[in-house]
Amino acid sequence: METILLAGGRGERMGGVDKASVRLNGRRLIDHLLPALPGPVIVVSPHDLPLPDAARRVTEDPPYGGPVAGIAAAAPLIRSDLVAVLSVDAPDSPALLPALVDALTAAPDAGVAVTRAADGWVQPLCAVWRRDALLAALATLESTRDIAAKRLLAAATVVEVPGAGLDTDYDTLAELAQRGEVG
Repeated sequence: METILLAGGRGERMGGVDKASVRLNGRRLIDHLLPALPGPVIVVSPHDLPLPDAARRVTEDPPYGGPVAGIAAAAPLIRSDLVAVLSVDAPDSPALLPALVDALTAAPDAGVAVTRAADGWVQPLCAVWRRDALLAALATLESTRDIAAKRLLAAATVVEVPGAGLDTDYDTLAELAQRGEVG
């Protein structure tokens, strides 16, 4: 399995700071995720975000096109049959990957396994896709820019896994401060 890690947003709801570089308990958010991700890892991010050598970077063209544009930029590089799609602002989400893989494996007709948060929301950026299903879903879109990630799910058979709070994405610094020390 490979991973697409989306880290290329503007961080507008975090006051314009780069989400990937925000420190949680002394470590950048991206550094909470990278060690826990199955590789190879493709990080969709701006060119100035320092990454370890093992991570491969792609950038949307033009930048800041939204999560689907980021997924589309990374998708041609995927070689594995399974690909995790995660967002850098959900630092606990890698813990859900085994359950997502198990659910997808148990549902051979499904193209994607996603989490459903306790509040009822489906989390399309906490998912494991079959590569062919992801490419087919992307091909249904006229444009990938400024498209909600949930639109990709409409083109695939979906199986759901309870998120158990591990799929929480933190949109503001105040929300992140509930998870730990922000600095």
